[in-house]
Amino acid sequence: MRSGTRDDASHVGTRRGARLAGFLSRKLTAFLDLRTTDIVNLSFLYFATFVMRAAAFAGVAVMQHVMFPDPRDALWKGLLFAVYPLAEIASVGYFGALCDRIGRKQILVVSHLVTAAAVFLFIPAVAPPNPYLAGIVFAMFGIGAAAKVASTLSMVNDHASPTNRAQLMAFFDLVTFGGLFGGFGAGFLALNALHVADAFVLAIGGIGVAASAVMVQFLVRETDFTPEPQRRTLELLRTVMRYPDIRRLLPVYVPVVALYGYVLSSTDHLIGTGSGSSSPMSQLLLVVLALGIPLGASLAVSGRLSDRARLRRPFMALGLACFGGLAILLAAATGPNGADLGQLAARWPLIAVLSAGAGTFPPAALAYLGDIVSRAVSGTTFGVYSIIFGSGLIIGPILGGALTEALGSLAFAVIALVLIGIAAVGVAFMTWALYVLQKRISS
Repeated sequence: MRSGTRDDASHVGTRRGARLAGFLSRKLTAFLDLRTTDIVNLSFLYFATFVMRAAAFAGVAVMQHVMFPDPRDALWKGLLFAVYPLAEIASVGYFGALCDRIGRKQILVVSHLVTAAAVFLFIPAVAPPNPYLAGIVFAMFGIGAAAKVASTLSMVNDHASPTNRAQLMAFFDLVTFGGLFGGFGAGFLALNALHVADAFVLAIGGIGVAASAVMVQFLVRETDFTPEPQRRTLELLRTVMRYPDIRRLLPVYVPVVALYGYVLSSTDHLIGTGSGSSSPMSQLLLVVLALGIPLGASLAVSGRLSDRARLRRPFMALGLACFGGLAILLAAATGPNGADLGQLAARWPLIAVLSAGAGTFPPAALAYLGDIVSRAVSGTTFGVYSIIFGSGLIIGPILGGALTEALGSLAFAVIALVLIGIAAVGVAFMTWALYVLQKRISS
C-alpha cells in the first residue's frame, strides 16, 4: 500500500512538472516570438557558451595572478594579452566565411575543442611561468574565440527576426558576460582569497570546456540557412565591407572595446588588489555586485525595449554615455596603488545606475548588425564584428600598459575620457549620416 502511495505521488509530481514545463514553454515562445524547437536549441547554445566563456576567463585570471604580478610590468602584460585578439583577428574572417559556406555547427564544435585544449595547455605554462608558452595558449584562445563568435552569433541571428533580434542578442551578451564575471570572478577569488592552486583552477576550467564541446556536438542542432559554397572568403568579406553602416561602426566599437580590454588586462591594479592592498573583501563584493546585477538586468530589459521600439542607435548612445560615466567614476577613484575601493563602495548607487545604462549598448549594437546585412552573409558579418572587437582588445591593453608606465594613476582617466569621446563622436556621425541619407531619399 505504501509503495502504491509513493508511486501515485511520483506520478502526480511528474504530471505537475510536465504541466509547469509546458506552461513556461508556451509563455516563453509567445514572449520571444519563437517556436519551441528554437527555444530548446538556443537554450543549449547559450548554456554551452556560458561554460566555455567561464572556463576561458578563469584562465585569464590565472594569467594575471601568475605572469606579471608587478604593476611595473603593465606593458608586458598588455603585450601578452594582445596575442589573444591578434590571433582572433587573423582567423575570424576565415571562420566567419566558413560559417556561410559549409555551416555553423562544425565551426562551433571546433571552437570549443580548441579552447578546451588551450585551457589544459595553460597548466604547464604557469608552473613555472613561461610567457612564450602562455603566448601560444593565448593564440589558441583567440582562434577558439574567433570560431565561437562567428558561429554562435550566426546561429542566434538565424533564429532571430526584427521583433526579437535585440532580445536574443541580449541573452547572448548575458551568458557571455555571465561567463566572464563567473569565470574570471571565481578564478580571481579562488586564487586571491581561497589560495587555490593555479593548476586546479585550470583543470576544472578545461573539464568544463570539454563538457561544453560534447553538449554542442550532441544537443545543439544546425540552424536553417542558405550556404554559399561558391563564394570564397575574400569575396564574402568584400561583400560585407561594402555596407557603409559596417564601416561607420569602426569609430564606435573600437574605442569602447579598447577601454574594455584595458580594464580586463589591468583589473588587479584598477581595483586595488595588487601588492600592498588592504581593502576588505566586502567592499570588493559590493562594487562587483553594483556593476554586475544592474548590467545583467539592463541587457534583458533594454533588448526588449529596443525590439518593441524598432530603434538601435538611441540605446547605443545611452550605453556609451553611461559607460563613459562609469569610466570617469573609476578614474576619479584611481590612485597610485589602484582604485580606492572604499570610495567606490560609498558610491555604489551611482555605480548601479550607470551600469544599468551601460547595458543598453551591447544588444542594440549586435542587433543593428543583424538588421543591416543579408542573412546569407551573417557569418562573415559577425566575423568582421569580431575583427573590430579584437582590434580594440589589442589597442586597449598595449596603450593602457604604455600609459600606465608613463603616467601612473592618471593613465586610466586619460584613456577613458579619450576613448569614450571618440566613440560618442562615432555615434553622432552615424546619426548624421542616416539623416543625410533620408533627406536624399525624400528629395
